[in-house]
Amino acid sequence: MVPKTKSPSTTIKLSVETRDRIRDLGGDTYEDTIVEALDMYEEAEFWAQADRALAWRASLPEAERQVLLDREAELDAVFDGLE
Repeated sequence: MVPKTKSPSTTIKLSVETRDRIRDLGGDTYEDTIVEALDMYEEAEFWAQADRALAWRASLPEAERQVLLDREAELDAVFDGLE
């Protein structure tokens, strides 16, 4: 068995209320809870950005959307030719 190496760590100051909120979420450790929360936040931000991009694209005039579709088709064709 290979020993698990520890990542460098640091200490952060939190209010008692914030510490209690982290504890109440019930992760094995504070770090596990914080990492899980950060992962969820990053995922939510990713999808929010994707939704904004779709809304922007839908707001374009048809001619501009077609230009984007044509460019994407050209790029797809280039990648289809790669092996």
